[in-house]
Amino acid sequence: MSSPGRFAALPRSLAQHLRYRVALLRGLPAGGARYRMTEGSPDVGWGVELALPAGHLEAGVEWAARQTQVELTVRSGEERRGPAAEGDERFCFYAPGIRTPGDDFPDRDPSFLEAAVSVLVAEDLDAVVLGGTQVHDDVPEVPGLLTLTSRIFRRFTVFRSSAWSYDPESDAVVPLRMDLRAKVLLPGGVTEPDADDAVRTGRRRGSYLSSAAFGPVADLRLRDASDVPRRSRAASGDGRPRLLVLAPFLARGGAEHTIFESLYALRDRWDIAFVTLAPHRPELDDRRGDFQAVWPRLLCLGDLVHPAAMPGLLESAIASWKPEVLYNANSTTLFFDFLPAIRERFPELLILDHLYDHRVGYIERYQEPALRGHVDAIVAENRRIAATLETRYQWPAERAPVVWPCGRPESTFASGDDADDVRAEVRSELGLHEDEVVILTAARMHPQKRPLDLIALAERLRDVQRLRFLIVGGGELEAEVDRAAEEAVGRGARILRLPFRDDIPRLVQASDAGCLVSDYEGLPVFLLECLQAGRPFLGTDVGDLGYVVRATGAGWIVDQPGDLEALETAARELAEDGPRIERGAKAKAAARYFSVQACAERYDAVFRGQVLPEPELVDGVPPGDG
Repeated sequence: MSSPGRFAALPRSLAQHLRYRVALLRGLPAGGARYRMTEGSPDVGWGVELALPAGHLEAGVEWAARQTQVELTVRSGEERRGPAAEGDERFCFYAPGIRTPGDDFPDRDPSFLEAAVSVLVAEDLDAVVLGGTQVHDDVPEVPGLLTLTSRIFRRFTVFRSSAWSYDPESDAVVPLRMDLRAKVLLPGGVTEPDADDAVRTGRRRGSYLSSAAFGPVADLRLRDASDVPRRSRAASGDGRPRLLVLAPFLARGGAEHTIFESLYALRDRWDIAFVTLAPHRPELDDRRGDFQAVWPRLLCLGDLVHPAAMPGLLESAIASWKPEVLYNANSTTLFFDFLPAIRERFPELLILDHLYDHRVGYIERYQEPALRGHVDAIVAENRRIAATLETRYQWPAERAPVVWPCGRPESTFASGDDADDVRAEVRSELGLHEDEVVILTAARMHPQKRPLDLIALAERLRDVQRLRFLIVGGGELEAEVDRAAEEAVGRGARILRLPFRDDIPRLVQASDAGCLVSDYEGLPVFLLECLQAGRPFLGTDVGDLGYVVRATGAGWIVDQPGDLEALETAARELAEDGPRIERGAKAKAAARYFSVQACAERYDAVFRGQVLPEPELVDGVPPGDG
């Protein structure tokens, strides 16, 4: 490959070199990066220009209006030629290869330009290719630097004005200097790097291109992007307060379900934006498209930049968008690292955290006295979290509101004859007999969920021919669980093992009971789905799972995780029609108290700084919700 199009970060050995080149050609992560911080704010202009040939202005204005990057100017070729003039406020330009009036603008996600500018600022680059971080496009092959100027790749690339110019007559992008650097984020290029290597070199996702060799790893500067002067999007004018939600990633799990459904119910009351801080994990599926369809402003910092660049970008987003509330949903370690600077710069911002367990995770961070002044309230997913915060960490009870997760919208589950049809269809698809009693577990294959206990339990119950265990989910233990299940089936256990699926409500209706044998939980959405479908539940006494099931009579609870003997006793009773049907009816009756609207109302009160009473089930009815 010629020098201007050369891939940087050449590996040390021939074998590494070949793996590196193959990865690049396949659009996979390749190339390391060693980062060094620079002091102060970036010495750059700001904004982005949409550069177009004559005759495309009207379509350009319409396309630009859908982007969340509001510092956006649309210019024709006659208005702008050559490099950026000294002092020009434009930081970069986007010239998407539009040549004839019939050409369409690429269907980019609404935060495309905002994300690209963020990467350019933070990593001090000359171009960024965003071909698959949020919307998966068909990209022919990873390009070299000069290939970025071709019309096909310009549809994905944002250029820095100090390094490239645009010629409207020939509709061409031209490099202005030889020392150019670019970052490529293509479909599949956002997976987690090797942990040891990440610690050693500070590698981050994405591939890097350079007109000069970096050496074994790319040596990049990180700029403090906190003071990039971005104008705020105009207020909606309808009086809605603004809420900025932080999340690790937006997968297809219980936490994301509760966030989506409750905030969707509040969409007319709150103007909402999202920032994610961790790389998305393909094995957990991806809900970014669902969220962005409702709330266009979504910045996936975890997929775009090195963690050290995130604080400044987060501060810049807060300064630009001006939310009244910052909610750290499902928690993430980076939140606590960023917190002091955010509180110092935005003292009036209402900052809320979220905790999902009273023993593990981030609750131990609240041993730090300084957090009392940084966090205004902690949303506790269950009552044990709130109690632990008060007794062990001396956290004021009024600053630890309990907000239980929610079930599905009522329309999710079929009813009447339709429910019977769903049950029959799914059982036929999976090869389950109608007379089998199917116990369903839908969960991540993670040590928290103790999936190997389910395999051992199924082996203990080999003599109960009616029982069939259906274990569904992906995750880090998936291969180990698959092997254990196959071996157990060979010894006579009745197990059906399935990878991740997104039709859990249908599986619930096709089953006869739900089961989780976890080490810890908040209040699992899977339990609430089972209640909605009238399916009794077998679980361990973790989080508020045990409290809800016992208070409503909706199933069986075992005191200690790992107690296979107690689980076996409960499962044998579950196999009997009478107890199972009786507890299933109680499950159905309890479901309405975990509705989406009930959850949304409590969130709305928390976001407005109100003090909430602890939810409590009295004869199956939480006060204020019945």
